Amino acid sequence: MRTSAEDNELLDRWSSELDAAPDLWVEDAAERRARLQELSKATLSLTICGDVEGTITVELPCEVSEERPGDLSPVDGEPVPMSWLIARVEAIVPVALGRTQLTSFSIAIPGHVGPGLYPLDDLRRRAESDEVEWWEVDDFHLSPDARGGESTFYLDNDALDGAWVATTGASIAFDVPMASVVSEVRVTGTITWAEPRDRPRTLAEPTDLR
Repeated sequence: MRTSAEDNELLDRWSSELDAAPDLWVEDAAERRARLQELSKATLSLTICGDVEGTITVELPCEVSEERPGDLSPVDGEPVPMSWLIARVEAIVPVALGRTQLTSFSIAIPGHVGPGLYPLDDLRRRAESDEVEWWEVDDFHLSPDARGGESTFYLDNDALDGAWVATTGASIAFDVPMASVVSEVRVTGTITWAEPRDRPRTLAEPTDLR
């Protein structure tokens, strides 16, 4: 159990992140429902342990996007640009998850070049030495509601040792630490697509930059 001093330290650490974090989606309920109904579905199997514990396996709308820097050369003095794959799973109605609930879950693969294992602690070290770009705060999140806030878990950059994300081209697996203002958890699980037609091609397509 954490002490009050540890809680205050965690609060201070995440207050600046919360101030900088945007709303996960700026849209009203009807717009959000219509958008999610147009997406293909994926199966999210997720377990959280730590200050909050819970396990779910549920089929939800999922959007996978990839940001590619293309053939742009690195700018002198700037980190090397990377390709990013981001998978975001959302529930129209919040799904119970232990003492919390899940409305939006996002996992990213920094430096995505196709199927493989992506150790986040190694990418963190490279980012800290300005070898590669760092990630945005909301690329990794688990949110109880669509707007985010103090109860939203974000990737805990101070606890990345042993954290990883992997893809086979047909699924994404992950083992990452996350923290909200007052809670810390470990999040493990998979996102899978049962139907080949629903699998995003970007999972298997290689890119030019790591």
